[in-house]
Amino acid sequence: MNRSLLLSCFLLVLHTEGVGQCNEQTRNKVLLVGDSWAFFMGVDQTINEVLEKWGHSDSRYYTNLTLAENGAETDDFLGAEKQAEIADQLLNDADIKVVHLSIGGNDVLGDWNVNFTEAQTDSLEQAVFLRLRSVIEFILDVRPDIHVHWSGYMYPNFEEVIEDIAPLQTIHPFYGTWEGMGFPTFEQLNTILNEFSATIEAYTDTMPRVSFVNSPGLMQHTFGQSNSLGVAPGGSYPPLTAPLPQGFLDYPSPMSSMRNYGLTRDCFHLSPAGYRDMVDLHTRKFYHKFLMDDQYLLSSGSEDGTVSSTGTVNSSLQLGGQGTEQFATLLTFNTTTMTESVVEAASIFLRREGLEGVNPVNGSLQVKVKSGAFGGNASVEAVDFYAQPDASAEACRFGSTSANGHWIRVDLPAELLVHITPLNTTQFMLSAPGFPEGIVSFSGAADPDFAPVLNLTFGDISTEVAPVADGPSMTVLPNPTTGPITFDIPDAGILKVEVIDLLGQVVLQRRDQSRTVDLSGLPNGTYVVHVSTDAGTRMQRVVKW
Repeated sequence: MNRSLLLSCFLLVLHTEGVGQCNEQTRNKVLLVGDSWAFFMGVDQTINEVLEKWGHSDSRYYTNLTLAENGAETDDFLGAEKQAEIADQLLNDADIKVVHLSIGGNDVLGDWNVNFTEAQTDSLEQAVFLRLRSVIEFILDVRPDIHVHWSGYMYPNFEEVIEDIAPLQTIHPFYGTWEGMGFPTFEQLNTILNEFSATIEAYTDTMPRVSFVNSPGLMQHTFGQSNSLGVAPGGSYPPLTAPLPQGFLDYPSPMSSMRNYGLTRDCFHLSPAGYRDMVDLHTRKFYHKFLMDDQYLLSSGSEDGTVSSTGTVNSSLQLGGQGTEQFATLLTFNTTTMTESVVEAASIFLRREGLEGVNPVNGSLQVKVKSGAFGGNASVEAVDFYAQPDASAEACRFGSTSANGHWIRVDLPAELLVHITPLNTTQFMLSAPGFPEGIVSFSGAADPDFAPVLNLTFGDISTEVAPVADGPSMTVLPNPTTGPITFDIPDAGILKVEVIDLLGQVVLQRRDQSRTVDLSGLPNGTYVVHVSTDAGTRMQRVVKW
């Protein structure tokens, strides 16, 4: 493949699903940087494909042949050419929020040998880590607001792949790499990669703007070993049984997950399906929520459900029609935790769980909004279907509707936004009026990774203090935090501190005069901190990484 064709692959924009006159503005929000793994993710369009699957069809990645180079090592990204290109992209595109970084694998595989002592192995891993850290620090120095997401690697499969072409093993392109390492076993090589990953993970845990989803056994989990492993230890196991994150230490990534060149397979690089599985997990654990705008809220679960035109009520989330009966999805969000009072844009994300008949989401979607509850209370009731909303409008839908597990993003029309306020909870009812041919079901709130999400955009939001009530000025540092936060409130004594999650639940409470609260015991995410003082109450949004 020539250079110009590769470049065109990098810059290809995928088709985005939408309806009617709906248009969306796509932006490059991810800068893909690194070695051959970044190169192949770029060629395969993996990130764009997966982001669209999760409803983020407006978010794209960008890379080029300088940023993503086959065979690159950490030293290459400490050189002037690549650093100049990284800086140019970050400084000239303010929409980029994440640098997706994949480097370090070539350093380890190229320099380690099975005969290394423990001290030699430790020394190599530390040297590679220090160079990787320098690259990350350079990126953060260029754009202090940027987030670096280190990609990590899956287990390789040298022995089975190479032995599969016996007696021609020596002609395999990766035979020299395997030989240079001293022909390590699966367990020996997997252990080295896990040790290196553990070093990176310990570092990212201390860095608010650096993340890593560690799951080297993912290919084992998603693909399974359908055919008996061709070399020791042999055997097979079905998909979705290998334990995450590390899988089976004495097994490689299945050969079916490795890149297929026809006559043989790759030993280290994944197939397009393998990279999709990897980025899908990274999106589930990082990108999906990180790419939200100013604040996101998860649906309540207990006050979500389905109502129908004939009075049917159930706790699942269904939308569409069956004959003359229409089904609408009712969602409740605790908007009292909003950090700003004026919403400039909002979207609802929903994950498809099942489909009967024709997909109604491919047609016209109506969204009703109610500040408070449609019926007598927030519970799902038969009367909700015909209850008077505060406003209703046809909404635009984007993302993907092609399969279960895919997400749609419903962009709410401007006339609905004024009814989303911190004065009350907010209910939405989504329906496909007049659609008699099918019912789609969505994932509920049981798993927070798959729960419906309300994504809010406030515009130029305050980075300091939210104007909740008259009171003293307040600064919370650090923000984002890995755990402890300190309140700087001049001339005011603290009476009570409450930390509230995005479901509106108080997850931490203090009734003393301490100006420090430790969030280390809470899951990563966005919280709202209410601080009551003898001079008034203040509220601040805090992100814990």
